[in-house]
Amino acid sequence: MFTEAPVYSHNPYHTTQFPLLVLNVKNRTCIPFNEGFQILHWHDEVQFVYILKGIVCVKIYDEEFNLQENDCIFINRTVLHHITEKEDCHYHSYIIPARMLSFFSGSIMEHDDVGAIINNPTFTHYLLCSDNLTHSSALNQIRLLDKLYFQDRKYEHHEYRLSIQLSKVWLEFISLLHDRKEVSPSKNYQRIRAIISIIHANYKQPISIQDIANAAHISKTECLRCFQKFVHDSPYQYLLKYRLHMSTSLLIATEMSITDIALAVGFHSISSYIKYFKIYYQTTPYKYRIENKST
Repeated sequence: MFTEAPVYSHNPYHTTQFPLLVLNVKNRTCIPFNEGFQILHWHDEVQFVYILKGIVCVKIYDEEFNLQENDCIFINRTVLHHITEKEDCHYHSYIIPARMLSFFSGSIMEHDDVGAIINNPTFTHYLLCSDNLTHSSALNQIRLLDKLYFQDRKYEHHEYRLSIQLSKVWLEFISLLHDRKEVSPSKNYQRIRAIISIIHANYKQPISIQDIANAAHISKTECLRCFQKFVHDSPYQYLLKYRLHMSTSLLIATEMSITDIALAVGFHSISSYIKYFKIYYQTTPYKYRIENKST
């Protein structure tokens, strides 16, 4: 029996006293490591991706956008997305729990200025372009946030300063939304999320395309069509890549043997795991572990 519980990209600071997660991505390396890096995913927080150098391709469901230096994109919570680098580049990803923007639970700000936006199923993303003058104030506040977060010297009350700057970013951002056109939410968005949720929740066990379709209450043909439209891959290929991807965190973060890791993520044999790992990562699991642990 397959579970349909969604699996989001994990924020390791979610239960801490300051749950802001900031990913520093440079030349295809993500610090700190995050399981959502370079794979189709979503999470329960809102996100600002700020480009410092190069070109980044952001895919939101079936739409793709190229962002350049000083551009930024807002990605709403629970929105399926995929971020890849078109060339060696550098960007910062701010993953922000809603409660950090609401001042306090039950506030009018939580209801009107945060909840009304992040819980709107028609609002998936918003581009902030450096060549658009109407976006300059919001981008300036994002630059100030970035400078504050990554400065070498941390002044007294650093978290308080960051919280104030986050509020400034959010205020400038939501001030731009009054002229945003509403669009009808797509049932296909919910469907592809449901399909991927099933894969994420059951990747460790044997699972066929028919199993996935049955769990999503759709036909096998519709399952394949939906996957091709949004993922440009078959469910089987996505499952294979997801198993490999999940194995990378075990290689880096644990001392499990490579055989145990292969079995833990759903491969039936070590030879099959190594074969596909070399195809997708151009190295062996052992070399990947050594190189990334030293990094």
